[in-house]
Amino acid sequence: MHALRLLPGVLLLLAACSGGTQLPFSSDPLQGCFTTSTRKPAEFRIDKEGGQYFVSFERDSHWQREPNALSQASRSDIARYFRDDAEQIDSALIRRSGGFGLFHTKRGASLKAKASDSDYMALLLIGAGPVYAVKCD
Repeated sequence: MHALRLLPGVLLLLAACSGGTQLPFSSDPLQGCFTTSTRKPAEFRIDKEGGQYFVSFERDSHWQREPNALSQASRSDIARYFRDDAEQIDSALIRRSGGFGLFHTKRGASLKAKASDSDYMALLLIGAGPVYAVKCD
């Protein structure tokens, strides 16, 4: 009888761990796919390999990975980007050479340019602003 009550949870766990089923979001808030608009498909993806984070950009229907690993931003790095609001950023990845940064905000953050329906901000070559975690296709 107890085994029957556990069966749905076990099946869900097996489905989540099987190779054929991809979950839309990672438990690591800095890993996954992101877009600048909820109406667009994923524009960039963050993967972790060998303990390092890498960014890939969607170009011509293919993912093109940048060769250099991203750095996990320190509190002082974050303060350079968010001088008055650094305490509202939970974690971040940056490209040391510049031109890219992904910032995960703390719950309840109220940054000026933060969208109310997203917990992320990004610095891209086209500018800075909110980004949205989306399912990787």
